[in-house]
Amino acid sequence: MKKLITALFFSLMLASCASMNDSLTPSLEVTKDPFDSTTTLSQKPVSSSGVSEDWHTLGFTWSESTPDVVYLTVGTQGIDNVSGVQFMVDGKLIKSANTASVGTKYGSFSTRRFYIPVEDFKLIANAKLIKMKVVHIDTYTVSSFGEAAGMRTINLKFKPFVKELNKQLKP
Repeated sequence: MKKLITALFFSLMLASCASMNDSLTPSLEVTKDPFDSTTTLSQKPVSSSGVSEDWHTLGFTWSESTPDVVYLTVGTQGIDNVSGVQFMVDGKLIKSANTASVGTKYGSFSTRRFYIPVEDFKLIANAKLIKMKVVHIDTYTVSSFGEAAGMRTINLKFKPFVKELNKQLKP
């Protein structure tokens, strides 16, 4: 009985941590543009790194006005130029990210926007293991996420975004 109570206690603690983490980070926002009434889905950048990896953030946005692409906001800790991003998705290289902003925005995290086809985004969102390569001027850094990478804040953000995205894309 004592083992059962201990197991239940630890299960509840893990669930509480996951739900607390989710409640402390920004979640999916669905908005209507006041000008033309287009729908926009936004997930503000959250951590996509493990403790022993380079510290990256990832956010994503989809708009009804550009329905074939998802915009990514890729961040790295500190002041560093972000010039590109690539993804290794369950062993398959995805290099389809194109720059969507003129340059890197600097702050506590340096961020840059990119866009990728919706289908590539869905591959990333549904993969078991994703390695994100953030390219700088003369080097790169890597972080990993997905179910096989363990607990990452970003893992919790894909499912609601893709669910709403699929709803918006249905004719």
